[in-house]
Amino acid sequence: MKTDKLRETAVNVSIVFSALVFLLILGAARLMLNDARKSVFEDTRLRAEISSKMAGKAMFPKEDLFSLHFLVNSIALDKAIKYAVVADQTGKIRSHSDPDKIGGQDESPEAAAARASAVPLMQSFKGPGGLEYFYFSEPITVGKRRLGTLAVAINSETMKYRLAATKHKLVIIFIAALGAMGLLLEIRSLLRREQRSSAVKSAMVHTVSHEFNNALTVIDAVIFLLQETEPEKNDPARGGLYRTLAYERKSLKNYVKNILSEARMEAGRFKIEKKPLVFCDLVSGAVSVMEELMRKKKISFTLDMTQEPLVVNADFEAMALVLSNLVGNAVKYTPENGRIAVRLAAEKAGQITFRIENSGRGITAADLEKIKTEFFRTGEGQAAAEGFGLGLKICNDMLLLHGSSLEIKSEMGKNVCFCFSLPVSAEKASGALPPGKAGPKSREQLP
Repeated sequence: MKTDKLRETAVNVSIVFSALVFLLILGAARLMLNDARKSVFEDTRLRAEISSKMAGKAMFPKEDLFSLHFLVNSIALDKAIKYAVVADQTGKIRSHSDPDKIGGQDESPEAAAARASAVPLMQSFKGPGGLEYFYFSEPITVGKRRLGTLAVAINSETMKYRLAATKHKLVIIFIAALGAMGLLLEIRSLLRREQRSSAVKSAMVHTVSHEFNNALTVIDAVIFLLQETEPEKNDPARGGLYRTLAYERKSLKNYVKNILSEARMEAGRFKIEKKPLVFCDLVSGAVSVMEELMRKKKISFTLDMTQEPLVVNADFEAMALVLSNLVGNAVKYTPENGRIAVRLAAEKAGQITFRIENSGRGITAADLEKIKTEFFRTGEGQAAAEGFGLGLKICNDMLLLHGSSLEIKSEMGKNVCFCFSLPVSAEKASGALPPGKAGPKSREQLP
């Protein structure tokens, strides 16, 4: 649950950050377009300045119309230029990028202002179709003598050619920013949908488990009444039925506990309460409830425990569930006449290690990690026994809450071994047995 909240918070922060970046891009885009426009203006001004000097050479000492026309048409080859014109001081057009206008009179206000000015000018005006025009003029002089004026005009339509590259880059940036924001919004939507689905699933699991527990309570009461009214001592066959019922009842309770624990962990409501516990007592309890089934399956069983009542700080219910799942799994997946070995020892300084190994089909290397991180059952496991694939994931989740993790080793066709370690505590557990009386160092049950 905490992970889900962190993920959603991270996505929300990313969305806000992306929105700010998008606004920054919008502001920067305006500046970039303005800079691009200024660059076009500066380039046009320089072109007019250089061309005016060349026009002076073509007009003095003798007017060379061929050179003048060549110059004007060369300027007009630039797609950003709408037209170029050279006029003398009377306003007569000596050369124009539009040949039809050559020899005519340029009487526009901009041309008149340019002829009257002794310095370069940039003027703007509204042209045909409402387009905005920018008129750059340069005096054509030779020494102190004014021969005429050269003008170059561009408009908002022809400028698009020069601004296209900048606009394309900005469009790509906008699309990328919008795509990133859209992706983040979709991720947030999926996260919220997953959270809603998880909440519904959690509520459903809780309800089903509650009803399951009610049914198990009734079954417990019925078995108790049957044992009271018809004791198993009177009929050995009936005693076997009672033991079968007791085993199935415990199995169902374990399934319900697993499902509830997983639902509580997903909902973030699973809390552990660590207390000093004598770990060998927990192991003995987990083993004892499975002894009857091991006898039925003729399993060779070995229990090797340290004689010291080593104490660990752990949650009793969580660790009892871990041990119950591991021992129950070993018994369930061990074939008849197989073997199970349980070992509890201080293999590392300051730590106690629980290890359980059973013979059987084994687990492939590809499946080793999956079975403790997902609701997953191997093909071998499905063939050997029924189940839901919850137990080992819950074991690993519980151990992670205790700062440990489940380690699995297996040799295909031979065995599988599960183990984990917990730090030994210096505290004393309530009800701990005195040294030397923590239980037998080893116990062996043969078929």
